Parts: sequence; structure tokens; C-alpha cells
Amino acid sequence: MSLTSAMLTAQSSIAARSAEMAIASRNVANVNNPSYARQEAVVQNIVTDTGSVVYVSHASRMVNQAAFKATLKSGSAAIASGSYANMLDQLNPSGQVPFGMSVASSIGSLNEALVAYGNDPSNQVLGQSAINSANAVVNDIKQSAESLKSTRLEADAAMGRAVDNINNILSDLEGVNNKIVSGSAAGKDVNALMDQRDEMLKVLSEEIGIEVLDQDNNGVAVYTDSGITLFEKSPREVSFDTSLSLGSGEVGKNVLVDGIAVAGPGATAPVSGGAIAGYAKVRDDALVTMQTQLDETAKALVDIFQEHEPAAAGVGDGLFTFVVGAGDLVSRLEVNSAVDPAKGGDVKLLRDGGINGATYKHNTDDNAGYSDLLKSYETAFNQERTFDPVSGVNPTSTLKDFAANTVSWFSAERKMATESSTLDASAFNSNAQMLSNKTGVNIDTEMQRLLTIETAYSASARLMTAVDRMFQELLGAVR
Repeated sequence: MSLTSAMLTAQSSIAARSAEMAIASRNVANVNNPSYARQEAVVQNIVTDTGSVVYVSHASRMVNQAAFKATLKSGSAAIASGSYANMLDQLNPSGQVPFGMSVASSIGSLNEALVAYGNDPSNQVLGQSAINSANAVVNDIKQSAESLKSTRLEADAAMGRAVDNINNILSDLEGVNNKIVSGSAAGKDVNALMDQRDEMLKVLSEEIGIEVLDQDNNGVAVYTDSGITLFEKSPREVSFDTSLSLGSGEVGKNVLVDGIAVAGPGATAPVSGGAIAGYAKVRDDALVTMQTQLDETAKALVDIFQEHEPAAAGVGDGLFTFVVGAGDLVSRLEVNSAVDPAKGGDVKLLRDGGINGATYKHNTDDNAGYSDLLKSYETAFNQERTFDPVSGVNPTSTLKDFAANTVSWFSAERKMATESSTLDASAFNSNAQMLSNKTGVNIDTEMQRLLTIETAYSASARLMTAVDRMFQELLGAVR
């Protein structure tokens, strides 16, 4: 080998080692960046008649599409189940009694108050206690209904924020994806752009379940996990209208992708992953069921205490009534003003009858010890009745058992949601760790690589120094 060839080899080796060192240093600098994919120098060797030259042609980005897509999918599932569980937790803060327990307890207290009044019907203090218990039932039902309405609206608003975020991400994704495609076609380094796009896809998958399809020149197309196109060269429109009210019987709006419903009660291609899926499940399934449970409770109370004409077929509202006006059933549930002294009523009408007029009076002799009507209410209170199966619990039970069953239903649903969230989070963490192991930066490995590069650099530098000395000696001899 000539001195010139040796010098060229040494110089190219130093340049290659410098490029390798820059790439390894970049890896070390991003060791704590979860969006960064490890890069490795691709070293080429060219042999010619005059010698050999080594150079770094490009930095290869370490990717594992299977692991990346598995991480997206499991992360999306974890966010869906987590958002669902968190919304249910809001209805039952830590340390408080299960949601619905106050209603079940107040119904039990009302039954006890009726029994006490029936055993001593001349004692109007006990009569007033029964009215107070009835008002407590109404208040607890209304407070529970308001909590459900508020939580449904919160889930609805969260869906709106998620849609806004999705549209922003898709808009940004278009620009980054175009740069990657054009840069790849031109042979440019697009590694940083691909890291940026992967981070966008991760955030997008947190909002809505997605599937990613690879295209030419490192481009991608993105679909919902139900198969609807979100992005293919350009973003699709994702739209959603938030609701102003979501009381019982009120239906939330759908999330639309290119006009196709992907979340909501009318979804034809419902997504299963992402926060949107979790929020929709809360808004349209669980809380709607719970609103039905409260509606059924309210209807049962009105029905149990209905007044019947003793000598005719007339029927009218008794202790409880639905006042005329706007709003759902629960919002219109009230203790009948005719028996509530606070509203100018007479407690004894509950004992004697006549809430709906003289023809409904049972205690026509005004006997202070009359208890037949109160006993009939007790009997009706403890009789099995049929509830709407949509309520999700045993449709044939007493009112007390129905109320207790709704508490159990919520506790079981919350427990299952928490368990699912924990399992999904564990699956995501496992996939994320696997992805990190395959494409992430290991600081020990990179430091060892830097030492190896430094050793090679030093050897090339020594060779270059030796060749330079030989040149100097040769030139000195010529002089």
C-alpha cells in the first residue's frame, strides 16, 4: 500500500468514526426520550485500485413495526378502560358510601317510618316523621340524578375536547408525513421526522383507537380501529356537537368521521379504543342505565302510594306525585303538597285518605286509631313488582330490594371497570417495555459503543500520524 493510499484510508476512517460518534452521542442525549428510536451508523467500504475508503452512508433508525403497533393498540385500550373507570370513580369518591346507597337507605327509613305510624296512627309526630322521610327520599333521588346528569355532561365535554385534539393532530400529521415522504424519495435523513410522527400517532391513539398502514417512501395511512379512514395523504373531518343537557331520556350526539358515526348511541362503526370510547361508554351506557334505575324508583314510589276511591274506580296520586311541567320524571317527583304541612298540607290525609278529594277518604268516621290505609301502603311497599329490565337488575322485586340491587349493580360495574383498567394498563406497560427494549436507547450499550469508536478513532489517528511522519522523512530525504 502506498503512503497516499494509507493516508486516504486513515482520513476516511477518522471521518467515519466521527460520524459514528455523533450518532452514538445523539442516542445518549435522547436516552430519556420515549419518542426517540435508537439510530445506528451504516458503514460502507469502497475498495479501489488506489486503496480503500470507509464512510458512514446514513443513520439507520431502529424500528419494530409489530411492537410499535402493539403498543399503540394496547395503549389505546388502556386509555379507554381507564377513562371509563375514572368517570365511575367520580360518582363514588374514595371513603364515601357507594353511589345509590343514600337512596336505598332513605327508602328503608321511609318504610320504617310508615310501620311506626301504622302502629300508632293517632301520633301525628310519627306522621310528620313519615312525611320527612318521604321528602328525604325525593331529595336523595334528585341529588343522585343530578350527579348522573353532571357526569354525563362531563363525559360529553371530554369527548368534544378529544375530537378537537384529534383534528389538530391530523392536521399536523399531514405536514410531517408529507416531509417524510418527499425526504425519503430524495434520499434525505428523515429519522427525526419519523420520531415526531410516531409521537403524534401515540397521542392520537390515546384519543381514539387507530390502525396504522405503512405506505411508499415511509408514508402512513391511519384508520380507526373500526376501519374508517382518518388520514390518507390528507386528514378526514372529525366532528362532534356537545350537548347542553343530558338528563334521563336525553341522548348524546355521535362522533362522526367523514360523516360516519364512530362513537355514540347511533354509531355504525364504533371504536373500541381511546378516551372517546371510554367516555361514550359512560355517557351512553352505564349512566343511562343508572338514570333508568332512578326513573323506575320514582315511578314505583308514585304507584305504591296511589289513592283509590273506596266506592269507585278512581285512582289518584297519593304521598308522591309527578308535578306538571318540563323536565324528566325524577326532576318532577315531589311529596304531595296535600299531605306536607310545610306546603300547607295535612299529615292525617296520609292516614285517612282524601288527598284527591272527599270521595277518596277511607276513614270516614275520623277514627284516630284508623290504620288500615297505612297498613295497605306497607303491604304494597313490600310486595314484589315488575321493573323495566333495561334497569339492568332483577326486574321482579320489592322496591327496597330493587334499590339495594342498583347499589350492587354500580359496585360490581365499578369493580369490573377498575379490574379491566388495571389489566389493560399492565398489557400496555409490557408492550411499551418490549418496544423500548427493541428500539430504545440503552445507556450502557451506547457508552460501550462510544469507547469502541474512540479506540478505533485513536488507532486511525496514530496511523495518520505515522504516515505523515513517513511523508516528512521522505520529503526530507529528497531535499
